[in-house]
Amino acid sequence: MMSSKNSLVVMKFGGSCLQNKESYLQITNIVNIYMKSTRILIVVSAIQGITNKLIEFYEKSCSEENNCDPLIEEIYNMHIQLVDGIINKNRSEYNETVEFLQTNIEELKQLGRLIRLIRPSADIYDLVVSYGEKLSIFLLSKYLTSNGYKSKYVFSDKIIITDDNFGRALPLLDETEALVKEILYPLLKSDMNNLVCVSGYYGSTKDNKISTLGRGGSDLSAAILAYALRNLFLCKVIYWKDVRGFLNADPKVAKKTSLIRNISYKEAKELAFFGTKVLHPLCLDVNEKGNVPSEVRYFNEPESEEFTTITKEIVQNDDVIKAITSIENLSMVTLESDTMVPLSGTASKLFSLLGDNNINIIFISQSSSENNITFGIEFEDSMKVSFILRNSDFFGKKWFNVKINHEISLVAVIGAGILYTPGIAGRVFTSLGDNNINILAIAQGSSELNFTAIIDRENCKKAVNVLYDAFITR
Repeated sequence: MMSSKNSLVVMKFGGSCLQNKESYLQITNIVNIYMKSTRILIVVSAIQGITNKLIEFYEKSCSEENNCDPLIEEIYNMHIQLVDGIINKNRSEYNETVEFLQTNIEELKQLGRLIRLIRPSADIYDLVVSYGEKLSIFLLSKYLTSNGYKSKYVFSDKIIITDDNFGRALPLLDETEALVKEILYPLLKSDMNNLVCVSGYYGSTKDNKISTLGRGGSDLSAAILAYALRNLFLCKVIYWKDVRGFLNADPKVAKKTSLIRNISYKEAKELAFFGTKVLHPLCLDVNEKGNVPSEVRYFNEPESEEFTTITKEIVQNDDVIKAITSIENLSMVTLESDTMVPLSGTASKLFSLLGDNNINIIFISQSSSENNITFGIEFEDSMKVSFILRNSDFFGKKWFNVKINHEISLVAVIGAGILYTPGIAGRVFTSLGDNNINILAIAQGSSELNFTAIIDRENCKKAVNVLYDAFITR
């Protein structure tokens, strides 16, 4: 193991790890295993179900429904039941936690009244939903203190600085690193503490407004903190999950799956983009940027050898393809014009138009002829895209034909092996063709770590299993 003096493990616990007394006992069990050999920094999400309740509270406060009290009551009760279950009532930490909970619940009530008076805004939304993590970190830190640990907590808005893209804020890494060195580093080095806890999911803008980091935000918080501490400690991040790690196919789709024990950040990002929900691509991006190794481990079996390690290095071994993945519900849009304006101008106008309307493009496939361009979008966006294109001055009035196929899926083979192994595309074509699966379009990402085939949705499950058998033989 790493030497305790200079090593730090950043541990991230999600909402599924914060459900009841057994969950908190498991956290102390995990802490005890690692404390002997390393310093520990803990990052947590809100307790399970709370973020959704806070979103509902915000939305109700925006509407004419004046009675949000039952919701606030529910949020209070979910926390107080947990506090009663995990902290001894005779300890000072119990009263401190109840008092903190009551104060924050009162603040939320006031916020609800304020929202009804002013126009709803993204920054107020972020402020409301951040309360889940704020309560969660205080509760965990006091629980640890009540069990004899020397625990300190830090609210993440004091150390994580972001841009002002509320709801999906991006970290400002240099500014954050400076604050982490100033505020967090002394706490981690001090012998007065053996555990430091930080709230996940949110930070603050340069003008001190609370900002949330979007989906997977608490995982991203752990990555940001490890990045900021990478030159001060030998860092590693462990994401404690209710899964063992990255699998090489979706168990809901594939008949066979197995754990990927080692994967590079580049490959893991491809997997995350193509629908694997284990870690968000941005979180992996920050870990890669800081060259910080990560592990995804199963919360219920902390000492199991079955886990995924993610590092910057691409391991070239017999596994040419690491995983087969799919996105089932997509639509494919094809723009055709016999009198196509030069494609460069057409493409830039097309992508600007889609970007301005918040349409996410999943893949792009262009034939060698210059008179059509094909791209994939979320199934839910297809009606919107159809309307935008047909009513646009450029595409609607310049002899463009817009075709949308609503019944497609994407299957992808992913792995660094694609870079150095010839014939991958041929094997994909042959495997699918031999099984009567027609390929409608192909796409390859700029990373060159994936090869993507677009097929009819009815063949999605079959295609994943065919490609699994063709490329992953275990």
